[in-house]
Amino acid sequence: MPSDDPFHRVRRDFEALQIDEQAQFLIQASASTLARGIEQAGKALAAGLGETMHQACSSTPPHKDTPHKDAPHKDAPGAEEPGPAEPETAQRQVPPERPDASDA
Repeated sequence: MPSDDPFHRVRRDFEALQIDEQAQFLIQASASTLARGIEQAGKALAAGLGETMHQACSSTPPHKDTPHKDAPHKDAPGAEEPGPAEPETAQRQVPPERPDASDA
């Protein structure tokens, strides 16, 4: 191993520092390394989200049974009538016809 490679040169310079200077160097180096790691993670996350959004925007339109984002909420008044398999509510049921008392 050559003695003048950057790693060994920094290592020798580090060992020549006083203990408080070594501690300060380690703290600064750790913070710098952490910041670079966070920056790289952020870039990777942004790229992944960008790709996901691109795929979502270029995909096929939603199924006809999937509500559109601007559609009224299913519980909103008048949002939709009951489907064929849904029972009518008490408010929508028509009371059964009663025979007149005069017919009996």
